[in-house]
Amino acid sequence: MKNIIITLFVLLFTYIAIPVNGQNLEKTGKEKAVHIVLFKFKDGTTAEQIQSLKNEILKQKGTIPGLLEISFGEDFTGRAKGYTHAEVAVFKNRKSLEDFNTSEYHQQLIVTHIRPVLEDILVLDYQQKK
Repeated sequence: MKNIIITLFVLLFTYIAIPVNGQNLEKTGKEKAVHIVLFKFKDGTTAEQIQSLKNEILKQKGTIPGLLEISFGEDFTGRAKGYTHAEVAVFKNRKSLEDFNTSEYHQQLIVTHIRPVLEDILVLDYQQKK
């Protein structure tokens, strides 16, 4: 089932067309890096804690080099095996994603906003190829 969910995310964001600066990734011909994160929160995690995490994630746009698009949302189907929220980020290229993953900002985000409320996480990164 987990593989089906991952496959659906990949297909969804590969073929439905993620707008990036008014363009469709499928049509740009450039290899952008797509970063998908599924969150399963600990029992007792409050709506305020999730909102705070969302705010921190979304405020990265415009401040992280190479980050083109970012979104964060809640599952509405109940089919994600307890993963209730997702983040999808599109980076200019794989190096931009790798630089972000090792950045001080990202490490602090993990320590201050993710680890305290996280039960489980699933991360999938892929390159959007023409």
